[in-house]
Amino acid sequence: MSQPHFTLEHIPNQDNSLKEAYTQALQQFFSGDSAWKQVKQNSRNTIAFHPDMSVYFKSFNRTSVTERLKSTFTGGRAKRTLAGTQLLQEAGCMAPKILATGYYPDNDFIIMEALEGAPLLNAIESYLRDTPDSQWRKGLFCELGLTIGKMHANGIIHGDLRGNNVVIVPDHQRYRLAMIDNERTRKALRFNREQQRNLKQIMLFGPYYITPAERELFFDYYFQAFPHPKRHASLLKEQTFAEVEKHFQRKGIVQGTPLESVNYWPTLEKLSPFELSSQSPQ
Repeated sequence: MSQPHFTLEHIPNQDNSLKEAYTQALQQFFSGDSAWKQVKQNSRNTIAFHPDMSVYFKSFNRTSVTERLKSTFTGGRAKRTLAGTQLLQEAGCMAPKILATGYYPDNDFIIMEALEGAPLLNAIESYLRDTPDSQWRKGLFCELGLTIGKMHANGIIHGDLRGNNVVIVPDHQRYRLAMIDNERTRKALRFNREQQRNLKQIMLFGPYYITPAERELFFDYYFQAFPHPKRHASLLKEQTFAEVEKHFQRKGIVQGTPLESVNYWPTLEKLSPFELSSQSPQ
C-alpha cells in the first residue's frame, strides 16, 4: 500500500532541520513503522505517540459537510488547534506546543509536544480520592480556580473543559495545569453562555473527587483571577452547581480511571502550585 502524499505547514521559525526531522517521522508513521505507538483510531481521529521524539501525531478527518464548511470559514481543525493553543500561551496559560501542522488526503494533522503529566480527574482517582480536604487537594482546587479564571479573564473559552483535558505538569519545584484538546479553544462571541458551560464542565466531579469546601475554594480563586460583582458571582456559582446536578441525573457521575503505567505521585506530592505560589508573599 502506497503512502499518502502529505504536506507540512507551520514549522517554528521555518527551521529546515526540524522540517526534515518531522518529514522523516511522518514517513515512518505512514509506513506503519514501530517507532510510532498508536493511541487511538476512529472515523474522526488518529492519535499516535513517538516516544523517542516525545511528540504526538493527531489527525482530523475533514470529509463531513459540517467540517468542510468550518474549514472554509475558520480553517481546518489543525489550524484551529494551533490558534487556540496560541491564545492560551499568549494569556500565560499552559498548553502543549504545536510543533507542526499539515494535511494529507481528507485529513488535517498536527504534531504536538508530549506533556509529561497526569490528567486531573485520573490523578484524583489514583492518588487523592481518599484524602478529601487535604492540603494538597485544597491547593489543587485553588490552582484550578486561578488557572480557569485567568483563561476566562482573557476572554478565552475552552471547547471541552472536562477534568481529563486539564493535565498536572511538573515544572521544576512547582506544577502547572495545562489545557489540552484545544481545537475548539477560542475567543467566544457569546462569552457569558460559554463561560457557564465551561464552569459546568470543569465542576463535573462526583462527591468522591471534590467536597463542598473544595468547590468553594475553586470559586474563591476563580473570582480572584477573574473578578465579578458579588451578586453575579453568587448567581454563577448557583447556576453551575444546578447544571452539574442535572448532568449527573441524566448521565450519571463521572468516574476517573486509575493511572497504572506511570506513577506521578512521588514527584507531584513534593511540588507546589505555580499560580497559587505566585499569589503568595515572597
